[in-house]
Amino acid sequence: MEKGQKGPGLSILSLKNELAWELCDRFEADAASLRARVTRSAAGTRLIDCGINTPGGIEAGRRLAEICMSGMGSVEVVSGNPAIYPGPAVAVRTDHPTAACMASQYAGWQISAEGYFAMGSGPMRSAAGREPLFDRIGHRERPTAAVGILEATAFPPESVQADIARRAGVPPERLTLLAAPTASLAGTLQVVARSVETALHKLD
Repeated sequence: MEKGQKGPGLSILSLKNELAWELCDRFEADAASLRARVTRSAAGTRLIDCGINTPGGIEAGRRLAEICMSGMGSVEVVSGNPAIYPGPAVAVRTDHPTAACMASQYAGWQISAEGYFAMGSGPMRSAAGREPLFDRIGHRERPTAAVGILEATAFPPESVQADIARRAGVPPERLTLLAAPTASLAGTLQVVARSVETALHKLD
């Protein structure tokens, strides 16, 4: 597994949150066509609803999955193998499997506080660096912004959002949280798009 480069200059592997943030900016600009909703908390945290109180959809889920991989992978909806299933399939590619999947996409952050629970994934995990996994794979980073994905039916209370920002080392206004229930169309697609991540996790 590759590790983030060290030394002078910044490697793309140490810019996971910044890359994901740019994708979130584009997502926000296209929110209406994606049938998503973008709001800000009182503290300024950007909240992108991909299927909680909005319909969401296939394209929202595809983009959600790519954000979850920090923009270091591509997710496409393709024709399935008719011998297996005649409907659509999800194809995932990445040249940076450890950074995109294990350090970003893997849902390794359990967010549980004040009666709220969600599994957190995305590059905010690299910013927090609280999992023993990062001791082995590297990829911890100190970004200027953090992006997280929640498999949940609601966004966390603002106090929990503030704690996420604190652990990620960024101010609340530099935190973006995207959320979709696994039962939603966007949520389902981003779960299916974890095929490479699941294989790496099993190998690990």
